[in-house]
Amino acid sequence: MLLLVVVCGIFVVCSVLSVLVPRHGTVASVSDLQRVFNKAGPEIAVTFTNSLIQKFPFVGKVNWELGFFKMSYVTLSGKVDTNAFHQFISEHPSTLFVWSGVDKNGKNWGSAENWPSGKGETAITWHSVSFKADPAGGGYAAVIQGEVQFPSCMGTVMSWSPDWIPVDKK
Repeated sequence: MLLLVVVCGIFVVCSVLSVLVPRHGTVASVSDLQRVFNKAGPEIAVTFTNSLIQKFPFVGKVNWELGFFKMSYVTLSGKVDTNAFHQFISEHPSTLFVWSGVDKNGKNWGSAENWPSGKGETAITWHSVSFKADPAGGGYAAVIQGEVQFPSCMGTVMSWSPDWIPVDKK
């Protein structure tokens, strides 16, 4: 009888922890993440079918985290090809990209405009570029938010429900 109580207790604890503790892993490319996004639920699965995530220019392995605290979310992180990232921005003109950087005179630059064009962009040392997109086209079923830090070339992309704002994004 005691053994049955212990087994049931372990099952309950594992069930609770599976909801509170995020699952994580690594894949070879973003295209290998279909199952992860499907496990997050239909709202988040929709963000995966959006080309914004599938064409994100990660280089090499992509780390993922799937969480279910309050609402489900998926976070991707990895190295980003910054040359391909410039092309990625050009291919998504409807997405608002916000960038920050400093020019050769030490002046800080930042804009809510798309990637700067012309000779001015070569004089800027980029710090970061971030974006936020609603793949539902106004329905706000889910949101895709990302950022690339240029000194390290590290990028993160997160899919989440707009009803739940991650603690670090408030």
